[in-house]
Amino acid sequence: MSLDENVLSQLTQDTKREYHLHYQDKVYSLEDVVVTKSPMPVNKPTTRGGVYSINDKEYKIKGTIHDLSLVPFISKMMLGPNTEFQEIPIKIQVEIDGKHRSCTLFTYLINTMNNSSKIIFNLLIVRTKIE
Repeated sequence: MSLDENVLSQLTQDTKREYHLHYQDKVYSLEDVVVTKSPMPVNKPTTRGGVYSINDKEYKIKGTIHDLSLVPFISKMMLGPNTEFQEIPIKIQVEIDGKHRSCTLFTYLINTMNNSSKIIFNLLIVRTKIE
């Protein structure tokens, strides 16, 4: 499976869609979702160091969950120092060729921000699956 550019392109233009994040047999409603396409930064060792961009693009999701029961699990979900992170599925409905289809976006958690009422998730879409 890879990224379906047609579906992801639809998502960057549509803000009125329901997103459901699945984690440990629970479903969380992801609200205020924005899907963006941006250049993929690449770290390249040089004598000066730095970050360079390549032609590839990546899709990211930013969304809010108001269920704070996820806070204790964030460090286990996060991409980075944790070696046991896993893909986080987000399920949506999309229209393809005039038919409503179920689509799963498999993501990695990049970072979060939270306060006393919500968690804002920033996720990287790594692959899609259309059923």
